[in-house]
Amino acid sequence: MDRVKYFRDQSACNRAQEEKEILESEMSRTTRSFSVMKDAWTEMGRRENEKHTFARSAYAYKQAEMYARLASDSKALEDKASHKRLAFQQWYDIAIT
Repeated sequence: MDRVKYFRDQSACNRAQEEKEILESEMSRTTRSFSVMKDAWTEMGRRENEKHTFARSAYAYKQAEMYARLASDSKALEDKASHKRLAFQQWYDIAIT
């Protein structure tokens, strides 16, 4: 009976660890994606500005600013999650000892 509980708990722990790793990599991919989209829209705005199509250029710069804001917010949330992870790890280490 105890072995069954041990293996169930071990499996749940493994699933939680895998989910944590998935979320961490997804957060970094999201931040990187927003940054790449910002660069793409900025480049498009520059090209449209050189062609003197100012309405398209303004739209592209507006989109670039939106993605810059999303990248900044995403990075802030990623840093906040990292800080909480470290705080929990410190608490956990103290609680175990």
